[in-house]
Amino acid sequence: MRYSSDADAFVATIHAPTITERESGIISESLQEALADIGSYKWLVIDMKQVTFMSSMGIGMLVDARSRAAGRKMKVVLANVASELDQLLRMVKLDKVFKICTNEKQLTKALKR
Repeated sequence: MRYSSDADAFVATIHAPTITERESGIISESLQEALADIGSYKWLVIDMKQVTFMSSMGIGMLVDARSRAAGRKMKVVLANVASELDQLLRMVKLDKVFKICTNEKQLTKALKR
């Protein structure tokens, strides 16, 4: 995971092509520590540009990240989601829980910049 900030968004970039049980635990722990150490942001942007596969544990990790962000009054946006992953997330109805962006134009609109 790499972290950066951009105006009112805290950006967490995932550097793993697959997210299974092992990776989801590592990402979740890293994100928990990062969120504990940051200031006030409106958005948590999870950049998924490199992610091509996600197991149910990965989906659980995203839901957990949303809960942690909500505790800090942040909304979560999934950015740069690959088309196959986008289909999976929509199939399990996570588009009702997250803003899902497959490109920069959608991300800009989601963050209302």
